[in-house]
Amino acid sequence: MAHCLWHRLALASLAALLVVVACPAWGNQVVYSQPPDFQGLFASQNDTAMGLGPFAISYDNFSLASATTINQVLWTGGYYNSQSPGAITAWTVTFWSDNAGQPGSSLAAFTFMNNGGETFLQNDAIGDPVYSYSEAVNFSASGSTAYWLSVVPDISFPPQWGWTSSSKGDGLSYTDLFGNRLPNTNDLAFSLSAPGPAVPEPGSLMLLGSGIVGVAGMLRRKFRA
Repeated sequence: MAHCLWHRLALASLAALLVVVACPAWGNQVVYSQPPDFQGLFASQNDTAMGLGPFAISYDNFSLASATTINQVLWTGGYYNSQSPGAITAWTVTFWSDNAGQPGSSLAAFTFMNNGGETFLQNDAIGDPVYSYSEAVNFSASGSTAYWLSVVPDISFPPQWGWTSSSKGDGLSYTDLFGNRLPNTNDLAFSLSAPGPAVPEPGSLMLLGSGIVGVAGMLRRKFRA
């Protein structure tokens, strides 16, 4: 009987330690999310081959309930006019002010010389390949304030890159295409994360784990006495 109880205590201690180590609340926490619905793509691209430059920039808006420091942006997008991924060499992630319900002035722009960790997700409703991306940023957003986000890859044209649609949001986004601003009747897929509570240092986790197991050991000796 005592051996069985000790075994259960040891398993419970191990489970508690795993929860402590893996607890997502100690990492980033999502503060805003518009998941992809994989229904279509909206052009956003800085052409690096044909001299077109940033001929397409798509934007979507967001607002947070309270002041938050955004430290990561995640988004989904894909390629059309081609079934093969292009070679993205850089990303520009920009936060914009709101100007009467449209993107206003640039508040903070972040440039990354990489492909954003491009990872294939699935083909969308019309067969275009869609990928996930993410980059670390540092943007202080005020609460109850409208902002706009844009994500633009550096990639030679063709193919075309587009931001994936989302069925969440207010049903409005914009695309600047060759200098003309066009309203979209779809939202765009992205999420914003902020720091969660501080992650304990590895040494602290070891001490905590040792303490849990130690308690179980004391109980084991008590039942053996």
